[in-house]
Amino acid sequence: MLRYPKGPSPRVLTSWQATPNADWDSLSAPDKDQVRGALVRDQGNLCAYCQRRIPTRDDRMKVEHWLAQSGGKDKLRWGNLLGVCLGDEGAESGSPAGELHCDTARGDKELFLHPVEGSGPSALDHLGYTPEGKVRPKETQQRAAVQRDITALNLNAARLQRERRIVYDELKRRLDRAKWSARALREEFRGAGVHAGAPSLPQCEVVRYHLRRWARQRALHL
Repeated sequence: MLRYPKGPSPRVLTSWQATPNADWDSLSAPDKDQVRGALVRDQGNLCAYCQRRIPTRDDRMKVEHWLAQSGGKDKLRWGNLLGVCLGDEGAESGSPAGELHCDTARGDKELFLHPVEGSGPSALDHLGYTPEGKVRPKETQQRAAVQRDITALNLNAARLQRERRIVYDELKRRLDRAKWSARALREEFRGAGVHAGAPSLPQCEVVRYHLRRWARQRALHL
């Protein structure tokens, strides 16, 4: 799961939020495109939940309400809107038995972690990643709530684990070539941040999690 700062709200949302009973379906197609573009801009073209690459096309991404649309007026807040992938392996790949994940698996289940800075508990404090690509809760007092999020979003879907493992293995190969130098670790860490307005590295928080772990082992400050 990402953790990123929200940029400015699209102007179209001002009138939308002031309209009684407004929801996502009440926006025109061009207005929806503005919102999608702003979401993708802030998130570095990554899904807020699984950190996979997403485009702005409406047939390849979804606008997610962290507080479900059934949750009242707060659903209209800019900070409540996230850009997410389709979360449907069958729809994306044609697989007849693909797993669901992200908001497609979640439905209206409440979440504990929030991808937006200043809007709730951060995944950075509560999620860890194994070399095999599995997401797991850190040993905190909120471990049970974090595990419920992982389960609700199905963040350990098989294809997500495979993608994280590929990213992990590629990161280790790059560092092996660089002899695990402090400079290489720091450059990898800087390059894996969420950069608003530019495509970010898929599974960037997985990369940064392992880089932090390796830096601690070497008493290195990133």
